[in-house]
Amino acid sequence: MGRRRVRGLRREEVAGLAGIGVSWYTALENGDAKGVSEATVLAVSDALRLSDSETSYFLALTGRAGTQEVRAPNPLLSESLKAIAFPAYIVTATWEVVDCNPAFRRVWDIGAEEIPFNAVERLFVDGRARRMHAHQFATNIAPVVAMLRSGLARRPNLTTLGNLRDRLLADTEIRPIWDAFEISDPFVPNTCTIESPIGPFTYEALTLSAGELSGIVIQVPDHASQELLAASIQSR
Repeated sequence: MGRRRVRGLRREEVAGLAGIGVSWYTALENGDAKGVSEATVLAVSDALRLSDSETSYFLALTGRAGTQEVRAPNPLLSESLKAIAFPAYIVTATWEVVDCNPAFRRVWDIGAEEIPFNAVERLFVDGRARRMHAHQFATNIAPVVAMLRSGLARRPNLTTLGNLRDRLLADTEIRPIWDAFEISDPFVPNTCTIESPIGPFTYEALTLSAGELSGIVIQVPDHASQELLAASIQSR
């Protein structure tokens, strides 16, 4: 389970608050408990005062969350991208970008031949993208790391996510962010500021559900960035 949200509580106290035996709670905390019920997980979550995202993560760690295989995105989504003026892309549950629109390729300097690619690697770890984040890198990637941790809990045996985690942990700038042990839902809106090929660009990323295992991420620019993007596209 990692660190406890309520510092100073002994195992006996947590077990008492959750209404379970100390030996059972100890096994649960050590990852040795088998056949844990959802009710028990929720009781422990309440005792530790976990957030909703942390509770979902806890449920996943104990095998109470689904681990379906990634499905191909709906072809209708690819057609929908063409009607979106802002940068947008289709992403799977493992952060694989399987399609994107011209505005997204323009902002992130991505060639059509580079698709598909892993969004975390290409938009944050890749050298070109990393330079675009500049001094905002740690701030921009922190919520992504929190999402990745949540995704790993839901699919602990998925090699692609494990390899991605290992690459992030090998990065001296990212490792402390990982070690902070922040957790969020697998896909959450977040704000990002970059120095893109069209100039400074600030946007709010909105993830729209497209089935359990994929979605469309739309990067909605602020007004100044909208004008930069429109002028850049018109000049091409």
